[in-house]
Amino acid sequence: MTKRKLPPATDWRARNIDDWNTLTFTEYLKDKHREMFGCEYAPMRNWGFEQGVIGRLIGTKRKKGTHDKAVVKAFIDEAFETYKPTPKYPGTNFGFIYTYRRNILQRLEVEHAQEKERKRREAERETEDFSDVFEWL
Repeated sequence: MTKRKLPPATDWRARNIDDWNTLTFTEYLKDKHREMFGCEYAPMRNWGFEQGVIGRLIGTKRKKGTHDKAVVKAFIDEAFETYKPTPKYPGTNFGFIYTYRRNILQRLEVEHAQEKERKRREAERETEDFSDVFEWL
């Protein structure tokens, strides 16, 4: 079995969200911040702190994460979209939104779990429907 070659971790546009890692999320944060707020991204405390928080959420090579990567990306997107820049605070960062806007993450987490459950029930129902056909044959 050959291992597929992924685009560089810094190229978030070329990677599937399932293949993102902490570096990919960091690059996404920087690009999205520049695009939305017109200024450079400044991490809370330092990059190691923010990557540590992101790593705990999405997981690392050694440790399983607590949240789905798509949910974390949606959290970033919504938190950035709803952030109101001021002259004193023209931008935001992951440390801030994780600390003070976690309610967004919680809501997205619940919605994601409900969607997974809905899909599971739907798949289960489809399986049951086929069993009737097989009995008829």
